[in-house]
Amino acid sequence: MDESPPRYEFRSFAQQFGRIEFELRERAGAPEIRESAEVYLVSRASDVNVKLRGGLLDIKERIAVERGLEQWRPALKLPLPLSRSALLNQVLPALGVPIEAPIPEELDEQALCAALRESSRDVVIVDLFKRRFGFRLDSVQAEVVDVLINGAALRSVCVEGVDADDVLQLSEALGLLAYGNINYVAALKRVTGLATAPVFRA
Repeated sequence: MDESPPRYEFRSFAQQFGRIEFELRERAGAPEIRESAEVYLVSRASDVNVKLRGGLLDIKERIAVERGLEQWRPALKLPLPLSRSALLNQVLPALGVPIEAPIPEELDEQALCAALRESSRDVVIVDLFKRRFGFRLDSVQAEVVDVLINGAALRSVCVEGVDADDVLQLSEALGLLAYGNINYVAALKRVTGLATAPVFRA
């Protein structure tokens, strides 16, 4: 298990966020820019964050909801290719689904995604490209993300940290609370039709 401490998070998705990015630059200066290509395994039966990135399968769990914030902790990082045992005993329980396709002894990213597609209509494979603009403000981190979800463009803003009061204070100061707290799994369920919910703010 990853030993990183649980972190509180307030994340929103919208087409644009008005002055929030400007406010972050005013408070924290120039951002650190990172790009990544990721694949999310999104299950109708689960709210666990399961993704493939950089040769790893990464699982993150929500462990609490407090004052509108979500607290998440890293649960597991598994290198690819993935063993059949790891798929059966660790990944599928996180997704909350069985698998019916024949499972080889080892599964690379392509084989894993193919097996899930063949076995369950309740799991969707979602390709994401993220360009992240990261800001650090004392004990709190924030980011503005340009994200392509299966090619569809959205923006996301997130404030996170280990102290709930600090995260809530900055989220309120930025005006982020008005957009609602929507984590990646919930957002991807909306985009892919696994869940019905109001559209994101324009």
